[in-house]
Amino acid sequence: MARLPKKTAYVACNGGCRSINCGYGCIACSACINACRKEAVSYNEYGAAEIDVLKCVGCGLCVKACPQKLIQLHDRENFFIVKCSNREKGMQAKMECRISCIACGLCEKNCPSQAVRVLDNIVVLNDYYCLACGNCVISCPRGVIIDTRGIIRR
Repeated sequence: MARLPKKTAYVACNGGCRSINCGYGCIACSACINACRKEAVSYNEYGAAEIDVLKCVGCGLCVKACPQKLIQLHDRENFFIVKCSNREKGMQAKMECRISCIACGLCEKNCPSQAVRVLDNIVVLNDYYCLACGNCVISCPRGVIIDTRGIIRR
């Protein structure tokens, strides 16, 4: 059996934009889909790009292709990802997206290893320091940080 690569891509957008005015979300331009040689990128039910981690080889072509800079590589062994890139704060972020980060900082406060930071009003998760405890997922009031396995939920 072939080993999976160490890295995989994910899209930091959930597709929950409420308006076309959100300049931070997926614009469904197909650049990532066209760049992927493994057919690992498709659109979810909300029209945002999604990565099939079983097909993704972590090459980073989709990362380079995304004009919105929404696709990132992360350690495949870390199941926690941030599904928002909206840099607005609080109420403005809520108005633009139904599942946006409001920069409340609860995830950062509840992380015992300091793997989670709120920078420029968005959550940044450092795979290296993450203990996979799930406190960030549980404490996020907006459901922006998710466990890709679906085990830990808020």
